[in-house]
Amino acid sequence: MKDTVIKRVELYAVADRDAPPIPWADNQEPLLYTNNIVRIICNDGTEGVGATISYTENDFDRCIIEAMRTIVPGLIGKNPLMTDELNTWLGARCSWGGLPAKSPIDIAAWDIKGKKAGMPLYMLLGGARHKMKSYASTPMFDTVEEYFPYVDDCIEHGFTAIKLHCYCVYEKDVKLVNAIQERYGKTGIRFMLDTATFYTPAEAMKMAKLMESYDWEWLEAPVSDYDYKTYQRLVDKTDLEISSHGNCLLTLQEVTYALGNGFWSDVRQDATVCGGITPLNKCFAIAEGHSKNLEIQSMGYTITQAANLHVALAHNNCKFFEQFYPYESFELASKTQIRTDRDGFVHAPEGNGLGVEMDWDAVKEASIATYVFE
Repeated sequence: MKDTVIKRVELYAVADRDAPPIPWADNQEPLLYTNNIVRIICNDGTEGVGATISYTENDFDRCIIEAMRTIVPGLIGKNPLMTDELNTWLGARCSWGGLPAKSPIDIAAWDIKGKKAGMPLYMLLGGARHKMKSYASTPMFDTVEEYFPYVDDCIEHGFTAIKLHCYCVYEKDVKLVNAIQERYGKTGIRFMLDTATFYTPAEAMKMAKLMESYDWEWLEAPVSDYDYKTYQRLVDKTDLEISSHGNCLLTLQEVTYALGNGFWSDVRQDATVCGGITPLNKCFAIAEGHSKNLEIQSMGYTITQAANLHVALAHNNCKFFEQFYPYESFELASKTQIRTDRDGFVHAPEGNGLGVEMDWDAVKEASIATYVFE
């Protein structure tokens, strides 16, 4: 295996032109989704894939693929099985794309490592369980009433937990939370609320108190991740689980500092944003060392789902897995499906590594930018 080296790297920015342009807050324009894919091919023919999703207004994103384009030429000739060494090398690369532009490369290397080991990735990383509970991650609807048939459908499908992407306007969100509680409060369904950092400190506290009185699961991203004092007050003054945005404080050092200073009730991370599977796996251990859960952020396409799911299944300190529903919006160009079963559980794809099979003809057809290095 020491002779395994990277021979070819392909990059694709896949524009999902048919996906519904779903905003996550009342003040956002409709969002367009780009699936930024890296395909690494070794000298013995073994392939690995990684990806990260980007969301933009008005046009599809080209920033991530352009950032990756300046990094991947240096991969040629490197051994992808040396994942920690490779991640250290990625960390030293000068790129304005940040960790999201480096994460897919690390993920693809782990995909190769799992295939070479002949094991599903979650087993290679630790193998804590074969399945876990998931929650449906909602779009934002125009009216409160539109949430009801969506929630009903989720329950019918098997979901036992649902996270509401709301208006991120306090007064409107209170009406939504009260309406959901009145309709579903006695069903046993667990609810979360994601306010995308748009609340004031006072609004965050009032919403946390309301959700605590209803015994909801968690409040996510109530304020900016950099508003340390408000997060500390929320954790200190309520028994509700307080979760961060998961897109700002990403490094192992930042997570350690945040937990050590009582910013969060849990950790929120995403392999496709934090630098890849290598740091996410370590972050789970940091969370466990602080007796905290790491609640995976995994809204995205199939490769994103697979990467995060495998790491979550390798550990016991993650309660729920995030799935956007309906699924079809995030399955473009993938032959593999990751879907919650009728009992509310999600399972890793079958096969070694990530277990994801892509339709490369469909990938190429939908791409707005493509680069090849060998």
